[in-house]
Amino acid sequence: MEEVRELKEVLDKVERKLIAGFHVYTALVYSAWLAAIGGYLLLTFLRFEYLGMYWLIAIALIIGLTIKVYTKYISSEHGEEKLGYAWIVGWILGGISWVLLGDARGLATMIVLGHVGMFVSFRENSMLIPLALALVLLKPSWELADALIVLTYSLTALVNLYKAFRVI
Repeated sequence: MEEVRELKEVLDKVERKLIAGFHVYTALVYSAWLAAIGGYLLLTFLRFEYLGMYWLIAIALIIGLTIKVYTKYISSEHGEEKLGYAWIVGWILGGISWVLLGDARGLATMIVLGHVGMFVSFRENSMLIPLALALVLLKPSWELADALIVLTYSLTALVNLYKAFRVI
């Protein structure tokens, strides 16, 4: 009977570490996006002429990081059984909406649809925080979109770090 209790304790520790790992990895990806938007805001302030090139490089690096995180942890924990590809579909539909709208409303719509897809795939409530970008649809402006991205992504990273440390 003692062996069963010890096994249960070990499994509980492993489970807590897996849950904490998910939240840390999630915060890592949101932090990468925060760094990218911070770089964009700085380059805009400095009147950098090649913002398109900056975003291509930043997005490529973040996609690489996301793939690494996905293959390291998320794919083994939250695979097909939880509609694992809904987040990709959400971001693709969002990207199409951004192209069609072509302004701050398009960016906000892309982020909202992408995060709905992420919520469907991963069932993580913190991924709903960026849905606050829907406010940009009421008052379309790049300044409001930028501010809400920084605020909601910061809150999402903070919530995930809090959840990770609460589990440990």
